[in-house]
Amino acid sequence: MAARQPPALMEELVEEILLRVPPDEPERLMRAAVVCKPWCRLVCGPGFRRRFRERHGAPPLLGIISNRMNEAGAKLARFVPTGSFRPPRADRINWLAIDSRHGRVLLRNSFSNAAVYVAVWDPITDELLALPKTPWMMPSSDTMYNYKGAVLCAADGCDHLDCHGGPFLVVFVGVGAHDNTMSSYVYSSEANAWSEQAHHQYLGHLWESVSSTLVENALYFVVNKSPGILKYNLGTRETTAISCPTMTNPHVALMVAEGGGLGCATIRSSKLCLWSQEVGPGGGHSGWALDRTIELSTLVPAGHSIREFDVASSVNGGGIIHVGTYQGCRSFTTDLKSGKFSEVGFTAILENMVPFISFYTPEHSWN
Repeated sequence: MAARQPPALMEELVEEILLRVPPDEPERLMRAAVVCKPWCRLVCGPGFRRRFRERHGAPPLLGIISNRMNEAGAKLARFVPTGSFRPPRADRINWLAIDSRHGRVLLRNSFSNAAVYVAVWDPITDELLALPKTPWMMPSSDTMYNYKGAVLCAADGCDHLDCHGGPFLVVFVGVGAHDNTMSSYVYSSEANAWSEQAHHQYLGHLWESVSSTLVENALYFVVNKSPGILKYNLGTRETTAISCPTMTNPHVALMVAEGGGLGCATIRSSKLCLWSQEVGPGGGHSGWALDRTIELSTLVPAGHSIREFDVASSVNGGGIIHVGTYQGCRSFTTDLKSGKFSEVGFTAILENMVPFISFYTPEHSWN
């Protein structure tokens, strides 16, 4: 007599198990989806996807976009995985990454001494949307020669756990090519158009190698005065200057502070210093508070003797700091919540890296 098959697990029990899969290990959900049709329908369903993202909160770091050259000498933006996720296309030849947020990467063309072209790329779906040109992109009196761009979700009420395919904004702030005038433009995907130029007081040249950060309704950029921080209010399009914490290393990464609000990370020797902005009675900047320090040299994996680190970037709202060293261009991430310290791999020049965070579930592969 043949042995009876064990009873199938109840779908509710299967869901509770799969909801506990770590979001930075998406291959586990992929394996579950090919077990049987009921499991596939479960993990690809909108209800499971919503509960999975709500359970885990901030999306995981899936990779680092590293700007580099290939063997033929062409500049490109390369997706360097930090886990098991692999994008449909790892390289975007003749493009360079300048920002990433809410599941999108902002690219510009890599040709120097030419008109600037920008595009928004979704590494998960490999969709690339070229944006219309504006006067500042063309060689003229309005050209920006020093600028920073940022991309962000524009959907009302969005929790930013799954922004794929929704409306977005692109913001560029820069300094004019012929004088020290500062201006900005905002692109809306819903209108498929750029705003009129807004003029601002000159607050310094923007550090193109430092990623911006989004805190509530403002973008923050690092400028070279002292150095300092430029606050760009998305509602009013006004800019204000903020001083940086006292630093012994000129590099700084902007981030969302652990308690909310603006934060930043700096390096002092081999210590990672985490700061939060202090706000005065009128809501303005009144200084910085050192929240804690992390000794990085004690976290380096066995066999490494790296002692000099540099802050490369931070993951917006993800509690992850990306650090690197000039000794062999090694690159690491440190998770501020779990304390996990991981090597990313060789990522070329430290300044040319943009972190990419997003949830990835099986429906992305089959849609």
